[in-house]
Amino acid sequence: MISVDVVIVGAGIIGCSTAFELSKSGLKIEVIEKHQPGAMGSGWTLAGVRQSGRHYAEIPLAKYSVDKWSCLNEILDHRTNYKQEGNLRLARNTAEDKIIQNLVKEQKKNGLEIEYLKNTKEISEICPSISENVISASYCPTDGHADPIDTLRAYKEAAQKNGVIFTNNEEVLEISEKGNKIEYVRTSKRKIFPKFCVLANGIFCNNVLKSIGKIIPIEIPIVTVIQTEKTNPLLKPVIGIANASLAMRQENNGCFRISSGFQTWKGKIKTKNDMPYVETNLEEIKNTITQSIEIIPQLKKSSIKSFWGGLIDLTPDALPVIDSLSDCEGLIVASGFSGHGFGIAPAVGGIVSDLVLNKKTRLPIDPFSFHRFQNHLISKEKSNLTLHG
Repeated sequence: MISVDVVIVGAGIIGCSTAFELSKSGLKIEVIEKHQPGAMGSGWTLAGVRQSGRHYAEIPLAKYSVDKWSCLNEILDHRTNYKQEGNLRLARNTAEDKIIQNLVKEQKKNGLEIEYLKNTKEISEICPSISENVISASYCPTDGHADPIDTLRAYKEAAQKNGVIFTNNEEVLEISEKGNKIEYVRTSKRKIFPKFCVLANGIFCNNVLKSIGKIIPIEIPIVTVIQTEKTNPLLKPVIGIANASLAMRQENNGCFRISSGFQTWKGKIKTKNDMPYVETNLEEIKNTITQSIEIIPQLKKSSIKSFWGGLIDLTPDALPVIDSLSDCEGLIVASGFSGHGFGIAPAVGGIVSDLVLNKKTRLPIDPFSFHRFQNHLISKEKSNLTLHG
């Protein structure tokens, strides 16, 4: 019989931040990953650390996380390459300008430091490389970005130093419950008997939940991600389009990482060099390139280094599920982050740790209830997809 106190399913940014936070408790913890750490969403993300553009329910998590990001290198004793260089959300026409103005108005009400840039001149003072096709923008100077791989490695190694076990290339297949309580977790290789199980496995969450007759109503859209070869410094803030059709940032090494598109995914996850790989198509690649050049004309001279498809665990209201299940004691869900979980990972890791340790959560989580879907408490109008962070 294999027994640990906590099994965390998924070694993405949410799983690793949770593992680190819990590692301070003295509990025996194992993180089980179907592929390799950061193989899915946490690896392809733009890694935006933003408060702007979020649903009001997420803003407390975002603000808390920004405070943590500023000292995360010291906390983890590892570089995350976090930089607080702002976030620009751009409007190219009057319809998008209206979105931007409404965004700024609403987010100022929620206490964010955000401003409306009303013309090209004001935008160029912050980012001279942006095209004159852009007519207005929102700007949040306290937003930023980090390196997704470095951050994931930092969390993982800090957790390992505190005794957390990481197991790769092993899939959690089901949970067995007995008397409304977790009995065991069955993987592709063994049975484990934990006191707690945290599902932080994104698009694969329902594969496990269905074993106890539960499900999160998620769609799995695909976005196209392009990485350019190194280019001259052109961009400091993360930028996105008002309608969420495109987002980009320039990485520390000079490469651009650009994401766009939003299509229902019906394909298969393939394997390339022992890593999962999702194919996109030429039409979406062309669309991503075209939009990118319209925003930053200098990219016309850039070469493409690589491209791939990224999958998103999108809930109906684009808010995550962060909750312990009252009818299955010991089971905690932290999935459904809808493409913008990276930036709030410091807050989420702490909250999940609170749930495991039966503490009052450090931030409110009522909006992220598992049962909000079953009780039809969500709006029928879907929230806008946001691609950057």
